[in-house]
Amino acid sequence: MIATPYDLEDTMEKIWILVADSANARILATTARTAMPTEVKRLEHPEGRLKESELVTDQPGRSRESRGQGHAMQEASATEHEEMLFAGEIVQTLDKARQEGKFESLILVAPPRFLGMIRQKLNGPLEKAVIQSVDKNLVAEDESTIHQNIYS
Repeated sequence: MIATPYDLEDTMEKIWILVADSANARILATTARTAMPTEVKRLEHPEGRLKESELVTDQPGRSRESRGQGHAMQEASATEHEEMLFAGEIVQTLDKARQEGKFESLILVAPPRFLGMIRQKLNGPLEKAVIQSVDKNLVAEDESTIHQNIYS
């Protein structure tokens, strides 16, 4: 019996590559280490680009002089909160796709801090699907550069 391309597709491993930072996420798909990945989905989180001062506003009646160290800590936690929200959104998207059988293996590519946030959000089955992590910010790079950084 001769295998058709559709038969071969079913036997090839489906690999998804998440390339993300705190504001953007790209999901690429491939079937082999030698195959060039192609983008299948993009997620954006504009709040990830905002400065701390744009995420946190003064409460009514507070003056600038009343700001102390507590306010700076609040700003830092607002940024972290937005990053964690986006990490959660990304993981939800990945988990849904995993449950639908869209991939078997997952590669994570993100700056170290955001990579850690994503890993915190992973559930058991999704965590088991991760075959590689790359702690670099490659979200703005083309598919060829991403491929080289993962498989070189």
